[in-house]
Amino acid sequence: MASFRFKMTGVVLLGLLMLIAVFTLLGRPRQAAPPPAESRPASVPEVAAPAPVPPMSAPHVSRSKGQSDWAFFFRAGDTLSRMTDGRPLGVVVRLERAHAFPDGSAGPAYVVQSADRRETVFDADELERSARIEAIREIGRLPTGTPPAR
Repeated sequence: MASFRFKMTGVVLLGLLMLIAVFTLLGRPRQAAPPPAESRPASVPEVAAPAPVPPMSAPHVSRSKGQSDWAFFFRAGDTLSRMTDGRPLGVVVRLERAHAFPDGSAGPAYVVQSADRRETVFDADELERSARIEAIREIGRLPTGTPPAR
């Protein structure tokens, strides 16, 4: 009786193997012959297409200007640098909810102090899009390590 089971298992496995082989052979996409190469007369010179002109990008509109409830990403004490070239910008000194910018608009801003002690005001949206945190200064936080053994 055991030999009949082994024979049936073998037949079923062979049948499945045959089905898989048939589907792989028939399911394979046929490769079309490459298109014939077009012959051009030698007397016609090729004309170079003019170089494409990149479209003028519209000036970036700040999403933060005019907002009174802006969620600031950076905190006071964060050391920032530019994303593009890694050049240090300085340390965030304070956050201002409503700063009057020279162009007459108002909105949230970061005040960043550079290494030479100059303070520069940045629009919150523009700075968050173009700067990254280099170092975070933790203020008033308890250590998260395990307590010392007694």
